Amino acid sequence: MDKHIRPAPLKIRLEPRIAASKLEQLLEDMKERGGVETYLEALRSKHQVFTAALPDKRPAALRADVSGVLLECVFPARRKLAGPMQNLSPEAFSEAILGLVYGRGDLLSRMRAFCERIPTQTRKESGAAWDLAAELLHFRYPDAVPLMTRWVWDTQTMSGAVREFVAGNEGMNILPLEATPEHLEGVRGWFVEHLTASGFYRDLPFVTDLILARAYSDYVRSISGGLGILQGDFGAKQDPMELVVKLLGIDARRGERHAAASQTWH
Repeated sequence: MDKHIRPAPLKIRLEPRIAASKLEQLLEDMKERGGVETYLEALRSKHQVFTAALPDKRPAALRADVSGVLLECVFPARRKLAGPMQNLSPEAFSEAILGLVYGRGDLLSRMRAFCERIPTQTRKESGAAWDLAAELLHFRYPDAVPLMTRWVWDTQTMSGAVREFVAGNEGMNILPLEATPEHLEGVRGWFVEHLTASGFYRDLPFVTDLILARAYSDYVRSISGGLGILQGDFGAKQDPMELVVKLLGIDARRGERHAAASQTWH
């Protein structure tokens, strides 16, 4: 297990007023769809799948069905990596995952090494490999590792959910935030403080994931218009919670299948 990451000082100013508004919208929408506990339980179940597949002690290898389920749990990966996976043996994929999770060196170096092992050809495929690495680390130990997917923050495009909480971000071409574990842990620490002040004391990593996903969902819906972004890239309609569910990989039916599969791995 990786030690808790020391957060880097934030050089951006996140706005509590925006966070409060996003949280209020999120809670209201979840209330209409079974309540916050429904979504938290789905994230806990996903976490259990990852811990069953990737226990504290490094296994000798991962079975092909285990690697396949982990891939299926990550929305961008299952959509964009189907082609590259045809050129990667199950044994090589297993070794890539084990090197990422149990290998030596800092998290960022291990994530880059993992991405180099996936035979991607396009930028979208490379990005999906990064997102897969980010989710493998986060959902295995959500208390220790922040979620580092591109929709949370992407330095190449200067876009992501974090941007939505910066006041006046529309006029900013560059935000001084790096996509490193330390900087994103700094962001997460800010949200934990805000959520604690708002009365949340349990499942803070997952509540943070939800509010970030909701902010990114609002952003995508605001720019989609007639571009077909939601339907084309995300297969989602205008329901903001539908995209939240897709971003976090917690579709109920898919989650039930994965949880059932994980029961056979012990």
